[in-house]
Amino acid sequence: MIEPNTFDAIVLGTGLPESILAASIAAAGKTVLHLDAYEGYLSPWASPSFSTLSSFASSGGCLPKASFSAEEELTFSPEEIEYKILEVKDAPALYSHVKVSPAHDESSLGRLNRYSLDLAGPKVVFCAGPLVDALVSAQADHHVRFKGVEASFIWRDGQMTAVPASRSDVFRDKTLSLADKRFLMRFFKLVADYTDSEGGTSGELAAENLDRPFVEFLRRQQLPTLIREIILYAIALVDDDQEQVSDVASLVSTKDGLQALALYLASASRFPDAPGAFLYPMYGHGDLPQAFCRCAAVRGALYVLRMPVVSLLLDKESGDCKGVQIASGQVLHSEKVIASPTFCVEQPATSESTPTTTSSAVDAEEDAHLRSSDVPSTSSERHETGGDSTKVARCLCITDQSFQPGLSTVMVIFPPNSLHGRKSKVVRALQLGSAADVCPDGKYIVQFSVKCSDATEAEETLQAAKDALFRVDDSEDDLESEKPKLLWSIFFIQDVSNPLQAIRGLKMSVMPDGTIDYRSMMKYTETVRC
Repeated sequence: MIEPNTFDAIVLGTGLPESILAASIAAAGKTVLHLDAYEGYLSPWASPSFSTLSSFASSGGCLPKASFSAEEELTFSPEEIEYKILEVKDAPALYSHVKVSPAHDESSLGRLNRYSLDLAGPKVVFCAGPLVDALVSAQADHHVRFKGVEASFIWRDGQMTAVPASRSDVFRDKTLSLADKRFLMRFFKLVADYTDSEGGTSGELAAENLDRPFVEFLRRQQLPTLIREIILYAIALVDDDQEQVSDVASLVSTKDGLQALALYLASASRFPDAPGAFLYPMYGHGDLPQAFCRCAAVRGALYVLRMPVVSLLLDKESGDCKGVQIASGQVLHSEKVIASPTFCVEQPATSESTPTTTSSAVDAEEDAHLRSSDVPSTSSERHETGGDSTKVARCLCITDQSFQPGLSTVMVIFPPNSLHGRKSKVVRALQLGSAADVCPDGKYIVQFSVKCSDATEAEETLQAAKDALFRVDDSEDDLESEKPKLLWSIFFIQDVSNPLQAIRGLKMSVMPDGTIDYRSMMKYTETVRC
């Protein structure tokens, strides 16, 4: 029996956005109940063990839930519940097309209990980004440690080119020509001047030019193709092809591009011990939600794990959310429920007595802000944000050595159409070693992702990226290669579309998206008012 049974907010699921919100609400002095049906903070944002990921694969992409003992059930008759009951189910098809390429010899993988495999990988954290600020603000920063991403590379014409993190990196780089170095130095100075002016602009950066496509601005600077690609896809982290555009809506504005570059340059200089602009959390991204949960608990939030929620409770007259019913049968009251996208709530039936409610003015304002921020809005039906943005293909690999000798934590960006001439979207890869405490000594995890609308095309694209970095067998030709050997991999498609909200008082959280950082997720948490 959970006591008390009334809270200012009830949070369902321990994914990263839900955990950030729980910590924020608790810090405001409000009462929070945080429920989770899984063991060990399992969610789409987690870093499961090798055995848990194997269970995920064998089930076709279902996150394994904790069992709930029927002996613990309480008895509540329907007459005792004064609310309209909406059944809560698992959201369908969050993951699909799960394929494992097993190791020929499992012993080659080393100690399996040393692996932490990010379901949302690859992702990195900007040193000067909003997630780091949120960790500091919540005083959660002492609950998590980071490893700096040692280097970033861009793939073009069958080879890697280092991505400079600062002006000093440009000077030290031995792969860039003197002309390319001059172009980059001039451009970094332009961005610095824009940042120092705090948006005050003139000339090419006049206000009327800031809404024009960023790629046009780069062309006017007469930057070479390689430098444009470095700026667009490796520094600004643009996700869509900007040179060959099929949808004008995918073009990044000059203002957004400059702001992304300013964030990159600020991140590169924020922490003296960080070798570049990006961080990776030790033990995997699954440690981030746990850090926020610890802070919420210190501030009085109540945590109940391994407790499924079976129903959402609505006021019979207004249709507003009033709480939840858990598997034990107990009714828990709150006028604010935040739910993981792993939940699916049936739409309330429309009738004279029980109308389908629309959002309040505050909720409508929040949803409008979400849409304007390019963050998926939140319903009980899944909202397709359009075409390629609704799916992301991910592949997690285990290899026997680094693809960059002497470096462990490394990011590689494959710009559009850079893989053997095949038409492809931006592919990103992140290599992690034992220095990040996610795998045994002598082994490496390499995570790949690409936005997609077709599973077969996405699998072929990621296979081309793997072929560029790895060897797959011990043939004579491969043995002469210096590439790492691919020992094991898992491929899957993850849904990125998010539930739309149609019930006042219910906020649906968001899935990991196809970007490599956390800015869009943080925009979501900043717009949820609790």
